[in-house]
Amino acid sequence: MRLRKFKKRFKLGESEQKVLLAIGAGTFLAASIVLPGLPIALQPILKMRGDKGFLKLLKKLRDKNVISLGGERIKSTSKGRKLLREIQINQIEIPRTKDWDEIWHLVSYDIPDTSKKARDWFRQTLERLAFYQIQESLWVYPFDCKEEIAIIAKTMGILPFVIMVNTDHLPNQKELEEHFDV
Repeated sequence: MRLRKFKKRFKLGESEQKVLLAIGAGTFLAASIVLPGLPIALQPILKMRGDKGFLKLLKKLRDKNVISLGGERIKSTSKGRKLLREIQINQIEIPRTKDWDEIWHLVSYDIPDTSKKARDWFRQTLERLAFYQIQESLWVYPFDCKEEIAIIAKTMGILPFVIMVNTDHLPNQKELEEHFDV
């Protein structure tokens, strides 16, 4: 479901996303495309599409201005790097532990109007991760999420505007326990 939303918004298929992730990780050179040393993550794409199909996929990404092909190197463009960040953030999940430690994890933010897009993106990410909104910019989650939120905020460039706080009691705790089924 999430992949479809991303695909529709950015018009990148699953194979294109995998290739962009591999390029972003710096895992291959153009020369490795036809060599056996192709990264394991990309081998299913190559098997499915073949050498020519894979090259066609790279050209398609180049035509969308997501990557640049030069000599033996493949680089992501600024648009590609932006899409890569969004793909990476979209892949972040917060694990639910079996037993809840009865600690609430609050995320609050005060992102300036000059970063409205980042603020909206951060809010949408919290919604996707199933946080519960207590107030306009105050969200709660029952499981530890400090690392994931820090990575997301840093990647979005809003880390200085995000605060995390833990508490063992909230005013509407019973409602939240029911909501999160903890």
